[in-house]
Amino acid sequence: MVETTTFLKNRWYVAALTTEVDDTPLARTIAGQKTVLFRDTKGEIVALEDRCAHRQAPLSLGEVVGDNIQCGYHGLTFDRSGSCVRVPSQKLIPPGACVRAYPIAEKQGFIHLWTGDREPPLEETPFDFPFAAMDSLNARYAALSGKFDYRLLIDNLMDLTHLGFTHKNTIGTGEVADSGKAKSERQGDRVIVTREMENIAPAPTHVEVTGYSGNVDRWQIIEFIPPCFISLQVGNAKHGTGGFNADPADKLINRRTLHIATPETEDTTHYFWVSTYPSDSMTPEQEQIIYDRTLEVLDEDVRMIEGQQTRYDPDFAMIDISEDAGQLAMRGTLERLIKEEQAHP
Repeated sequence: MVETTTFLKNRWYVAALTTEVDDTPLARTIAGQKTVLFRDTKGEIVALEDRCAHRQAPLSLGEVVGDNIQCGYHGLTFDRSGSCVRVPSQKLIPPGACVRAYPIAEKQGFIHLWTGDREPPLEETPFDFPFAAMDSLNARYAALSGKFDYRLLIDNLMDLTHLGFTHKNTIGTGEVADSGKAKSERQGDRVIVTREMENIAPAPTHVEVTGYSGNVDRWQIIEFIPPCFISLQVGNAKHGTGGFNADPADKLINRRTLHIATPETEDTTHYFWVSTYPSDSMTPEQEQIIYDRTLEVLDEDVRMIEGQQTRYDPDFAMIDISEDAGQLAMRGTLERLIKEEQAHP
């Protein structure tokens, strides 16, 4: 197992979208641990260490046979518990012929994997984002990857003043940074950043979708939940109608979105995303426009953060600005939790 000072180990991490896993082995490295995921004949998810007990060949290069996975090298077969159940060249199963099996859970469109050395306690449940399963909301998903430290992605999402620069042709305007009133607070291990922008021009994509070009009141409520979940409430309403508290008829954009920055290695990240909308607020064509433009936004973020990673020097004396308050609180929380976990393995 990879020892690291940047990951929490005894946590649930999103390993894949539900739609990514079928009866073909899927290799996925999560927090430094190489795993293989597949579905058995009942459609249930199995997660094992991606390493045959014989000669360490990747099980993900094998195939699913019934409810088991067969190594593509010498044919050893392992069941969902990780136990070897067949060695084609002999009848006797050698002692110790097993691989690690991971606790796994499928929930709200995501597959969660427990990376800890111990079994997850009952109170440690996979992250809950109920909006993705509500009948009154439509949900759209995406899965990306990036060559960067997962914390850089969380930094990016804790400070959305970059919208007017990185995403100026889609969801950003210069007034997002210039006119915002922000506050940062902690609630236990959670960090919440709230930004309100009054009487500003709507973003290009918002005009494209809604057809409304008048000034708006816009809000961003950003919540970091360890180890790597960022929940967003974002939207805008016609100026002067109450902003976040406006009547539904005056709200132009109203979204609840979850971003997930699952660490793969120290400097690569799995990026999962789901966004939800009131099902009666947009036509399918409008939803598709929002989805397509959002994928452009996510790609722009990945490109920018990958560039940031290539320049990153831990010895460089960076400056901080007031909008970094949420990032700094998030970093401090993660560092504290990791130290506490390592002090009490």
